[in-house]
Amino acid sequence: MTAQANDMPSGRRTRRTLSRTVAFLVALCALTAGCSSDAEEWGVAWDTPAEREAEQNGNGAWLSGDTLVHSRFDAVRGYDALTGKRSWEYVPPGRSAVCHAADDADSSVLILTRDGDGTSAPAKGKACADVVAIDMSSGREIWQTRLPALDSWASRLQSFTVSAGSGIAVLLRGDDLQAVDVRTGKPRWKAALPKGCVPGTTAVAERQVTALLACGGTEYLLGDKVPSDAELFVATFAPATGALLWSAPLGNRSTVPWDARADFVSADPVVVAASASGDSDSGAYFSFGRNGRPNPPIDFSGPYGEIKLSARLTAAADDSRLYALPLHRVRNSRVDPHRLTAFDLATGDPVWGGTVDDDRLDGDTGYRIIPQDGKIKVLTYRHETSFFGDPSSTYGLRVLDGATGEQREAHSFPEGDDAVDTLFEHEGRLIGARYESYGSRNKPFTSYERR
Repeated sequence: MTAQANDMPSGRRTRRTLSRTVAFLVALCALTAGCSSDAEEWGVAWDTPAEREAEQNGNGAWLSGDTLVHSRFDAVRGYDALTGKRSWEYVPPGRSAVCHAADDADSSVLILTRDGDGTSAPAKGKACADVVAIDMSSGREIWQTRLPALDSWASRLQSFTVSAGSGIAVLLRGDDLQAVDVRTGKPRWKAALPKGCVPGTTAVAERQVTALLACGGTEYLLGDKVPSDAELFVATFAPATGALLWSAPLGNRSTVPWDARADFVSADPVVVAASASGDSDSGAYFSFGRNGRPNPPIDFSGPYGEIKLSARLTAAADDSRLYALPLHRVRNSRVDPHRLTAFDLATGDPVWGGTVDDDRLDGDTGYRIIPQDGKIKVLTYRHETSFFGDPSSTYGLRVLDGATGEQREAHSFPEGDDAVDTLFEHEGRLIGARYESYGSRNKPFTSYERR
């Protein structure tokens, strides 16, 4: 008697059903390009040793020539980019700590602000008045100066007192913006601020220095330097002379209060992420053309999804576009997905992406966008749960064409590696840097190579 399918023993039926299911899933993965196994896996060339937990202030990482630099609240360290071996260490004197760091990697200088009296972490924002310049190739201190202490009211407008780039460091000295030579500390210029404006945070690009300003207003409260009804402006200055190039209100047709949360996404083109007021979830990305002409704002919420307060600075910009990762609310879904979206700065409209069905990252979630030479690199993660309920996370890199959003490359980092916060390219290798997960032990750098 010939056995029929329904007459097979249950074990054989189960195995055949499982085999068909696996075959179907493999085929589905191939069709949708949704399997992380399709990504090219990088191998580890070298690791730096893990460091102990850090604090929230002073964290960052940079590449200058053949030297990798890693900053945290209690030390700045240099590493050889070829081998990962530590080459130097700078430790703030006494109990003082690093509050903020700004780099001019092309000039091999790192500018630190430091609290001079060992104040505790919650008070660092009020006492970070010492400015120190460090040679990034040797760790040697090359100059220092002291800035006036910030007033308590200024913590939002003047969240950082230094920026650097293009051979200069821009310092916030009371009500003035002063540029100094980044290698010597010698004064270069004082910015020609618009009348009635108080300067705030700055950012430096090759063609312009950009600053947030609190301007206008007439309603002074007792002891206030800035009127309560002042609004937020943005201005650009010539990097060689400090001459005012243009200034404009940040909100275009709507007023953005001077004490709204605002951060630079880009100094050139000028792109600022700003709340409508205070720390509100509503707000927009405001951008400007070369002559200061405002572009239509890109709201934090729209048909393309929602960009939450904590995710605003995951966005990045190139000469003509803003790339962001809006969240989409999906009814009856266990996970609300983020979708990589490109916006035209000139119109404010999405160019590609922007819908929940348009997944450019094959099911991964992006958390850092790095535009470079017409391409965009997106650092991604994927959280999964095994059949037995064990959670796991994998991390990867997707490279897309900036113009079309088409994926060009997919890479995965070795299983068990911690997430990296940014990437550097050096001698054919990718070097991942970690500095934002300050509450846990992390290896500052890992160098990856093709297997």
